[in-house]
Amino acid sequence: MKFKGNVMENKLRDRIMELEEEYDTTISTTQKILLCEHGPLTTLLDVLYGEVHLFILDQHLEKADEEKAKLLQMEPGEEIDYREVIVYKNGRPLVYTLSYIPTSRCSEQIFEDLMNERLTTGRILDKNVIETFITIKNISIEKPSPTLKELFKTDEYMLCRDYLITHNNEIGIWTKEAYPLSYFKE
Repeated sequence: MKFKGNVMENKLRDRIMELEEEYDTTISTTQKILLCEHGPLTTLLDVLYGEVHLFILDQHLEKADEEKAKLLQMEPGEEIDYREVIVYKNGRPLVYTLSYIPTSRCSEQIFEDLMNERLTTGRILDKNVIETFITIKNISIEKPSPTLKELFKTDEYMLCRDYLITHNNEIGIWTKEAYPLSYFKE
């Protein structure tokens, strides 16, 4: 039997195809999976590459400026946890992650877990059995910032995605992940 179905709409697939055309590149199957995963990448990286590690580059509390407040749908001046981490294996960085987390939307236990330098945000949500909804907001290819150039020891373009983690109809985390375009090509 031959099926004659309709093409399913998929904005993420379409965005990846646009990037491949715009940058004259091929995004590998592994990269596509990483870009479209509805959640943090640590578990996938751990499964694909074996035990991975987390290093917190910077974590501090700050007041949300206009841009961060807009991303998190909160008022400017409210407190957020600013968190920059690198997931790595054998001393090699795999993925850079930047997250903004409104502290007013965190329980005491989650706030305590955030200060634990061994836990990713995804593992914190799992540990606390927090039901979330994840929305990928953007997939892009970008020039690396000075921080990314230094971390990855390259000036090549980066594959990036940013997403929101929502709980009880409130944004709990905004995250941006990045890694060099040459990574995860196998």
